[in-house]
Amino acid sequence: MITLLATGVLVSSWRAARLFGERAALLTVVLTAACCFFMEMNFLEPESWIAIFGLNAFTVAVSHSGKQNWRWLSAGILLGIAMCFKSVAAFYVVGFGAFILLLWLTGRLTFWPMVGRGMLVLGGFAIPLLLSIGYFYATNRLEAHLEWTYVYPFGGYPAHTLFLTKFLIKLSWLLLLLVLSFIVVLKQPYRTIYQQTPAIWLALLLACFACVTMLKTQASHYFFQAAVFFVLHLGFITDQWLTNYEARRQKVSYRLIVLSGGGLGALLLISLLLYRPAALNRLITIKDYRDEEPAGAFIREKAGPMGHVLIFDNAMALYYLSDREPNVPFIFTEMQTTHYLESHPDTYGQALADTSLKLVIFGNRSSLIDDSTALNKPVNVHAIRQLRAGLQKDFVQVNDPHFPLPYWRRK
Repeated sequence: MITLLATGVLVSSWRAARLFGERAALLTVVLTAACCFFMEMNFLEPESWIAIFGLNAFTVAVSHSGKQNWRWLSAGILLGIAMCFKSVAAFYVVGFGAFILLLWLTGRLTFWPMVGRGMLVLGGFAIPLLLSIGYFYATNRLEAHLEWTYVYPFGGYPAHTLFLTKFLIKLSWLLLLLVLSFIVVLKQPYRTIYQQTPAIWLALLLACFACVTMLKTQASHYFFQAAVFFVLHLGFITDQWLTNYEARRQKVSYRLIVLSGGGLGALLLISLLLYRPAALNRLITIKDYRDEEPAGAFIREKAGPMGHVLIFDNAMALYYLSDREPNVPFIFTEMQTTHYLESHPDTYGQALADTSLKLVIFGNRSSLIDDSTALNKPVNVHAIRQLRAGLQKDFVQVNDPHFPLPYWRRK
């Protein structure tokens, strides 16, 4: 599935960049592939879906095929579908709005067509969201849907800089390329070319507004939905630079190609080494999974066929391996859980008092929960106190020979 999603992103990038030429498309695809590696797209991140629908919305809007009104409505629908995967897709809509306004301010669009385009995008965007609201209303889950789709992402998610240093190191190669590209754009003839290509304005606006999410957290996958459009800008401006170079020197020399490829490779390697040298082992190591099935069997034996298990932090994979579920409405004790506990403070106490819970398992990190931004927050202190009291009262520690993690089994 990860490979299919990455392929979808690359195909979508190629379709979007092909509007600027075949070479621009090739450059964009190569850089987008590098972004997939450096922005955690090797996990099942919803940002892959957002990038796919966002890029295709861009392609539909700026292409010249089909009726204009249908193109803008279709772009809005694609953005609405992206919003169903993750709420940050809403910033793409802001980017579209800014682009339509910019077309009016530069005299490329009159007032009422500007309003019409904006309403078409908003109307299309609303269609998938209204359908999802209708579904959750019909299934009596509207309040939870509104809470986790709108209230928490835009208001409840805590702002922090836990991943800022990691972000700057991992993506230093891309940030450097962006700085160089903007220096080039300020020079002639590239400034004029940029001014004469409104489609690239939209790409840059989408990238900039997608960066708003970085004010909350600087996790590299949060940057991916912006990066796919920054890379589109890089592919476009690099292609224009090469065209100008060829006009002066007839053709691109083999030496320049080697130096450019080697330079990009060196930037990627330096970024990787600065980030975590041990990460290189992932590229040459075949992981041994032979203990997974025995670990899953151990949990199933202790929990029984109908028993629940409660698993914390980096031991979460044991849910999948054991085919057992928690008796709480979450599997990841992250920031969303802290938000949930604020309105359900006795969740852990009730979970451990429930006799269907047979096993509690902790990972091997020092923190008891994943949300390091709120370890000392009263709601978490209360929850952890309930958890420890329940363990001491009703559980006993046992050992799994396959996974050396703290296991607690009901007495």
